[in-house]
Amino acid sequence: MPFLSLEPRELYSGPVYELEAANPGRAFIDSTHTVTNMRKLFLAASLGALAIGSVACSDVVGLGSYNNITGTYELMTFNGSQLPTVAFSDGFEQRDILQETFTIYSDGTYTDDYTLRISNRNGQSQQTFRDTGTYQQNNTALQFRDSATGDIFSGSVTNNTLTVTYLGDVYVYRR
Repeated sequence: MPFLSLEPRELYSGPVYELEAANPGRAFIDSTHTVTNMRKLFLAASLGALAIGSVACSDVVGLGSYNNITGTYELMTFNGSQLPTVAFSDGFEQRDILQETFTIYSDGTYTDDYTLRISNRNGQSQQTFRDTGTYQQNNTALQFRDSATGDIFSGSVTNNTLTVTYLGDVYVYRR
């Protein structure tokens, strides 16, 4: 009789091995229970790592509370020029920014209300627009995402000044 031999036996769902040892008495090993216990251990370790990671990085990806950035900001300059100023011109049409208000809310959303004077060969008109979206904060740095276009752009808040960079243009707002 060998010291240890494995003889497969079928019980319910998976193979079970009967151990024969030098000592009297028998032990059974169920392979499905071993795998299930390993899965439970792996799941517990994964959830623990996720919990630790989310606590460690909560200030990087969340809304955070570094400086109270919420509030309404009025556009002061566009690419260094005071309002009203030309935002777009292509020889056929010119768009001037007359007024713009950027509001940051504590729920992670923003609104951007602005009025443009549009001039072309047919005359002039004024139009008001509203853009909406979400943002994330990392200390004073902000990342915005426009809900309509999906465009992502950046900004920062220092004291009462919000600076936003979008498609190479720089918008400076004051609260």
